Amino acid sequence: MDTFVLTAGGYATWAAFGMALGAFFRLKDKEQKSLSLGYFISGILGGVTEPVLYGIGFRYKRPFIAMAIGGFCGGLYAGIMHVGTYVMGATNFLSVLGYVSGGTANMVNGCIGVVIAFVVSAVLTYFIGFTKEDLAA
Repeated sequence: MDTFVLTAGGYATWAAFGMALGAFFRLKDKEQKSLSLGYFISGILGGVTEPVLYGIGFRYKRPFIAMAIGGFCGGLYAGIMHVGTYVMGATNFLSVLGYVSGGTANMVNGCIGVVIAFVVSAVLTYFIGFTKEDLAA
């Protein structure tokens, strides 16, 4: 069981998914919008977060900060609730199965932490992730 590295990495991954979804809803350029949806799908289904990190996070910079805050919030909740990850496995939507072996409370709190990381990252990306110049381009 790991309550630090694997757990924190899981919440960072879900925060990246949230950043992609928040960018999809906020961006106006059709090409960037479709790319961000592709980043979200490749992440949530395949566990590949590099496209969203490089395509949105490093390109626009502010969404990266939103992602970090989302991951922090999910990880903070997990730390307070002593969530542990029991399996080093999937990095996609199946990653929540790594909390199952710790019992019902661990699974529920792990999923709550995932939702927190995802939602906070998506909402912050939507509201503070882009400047007017970013949206005009």
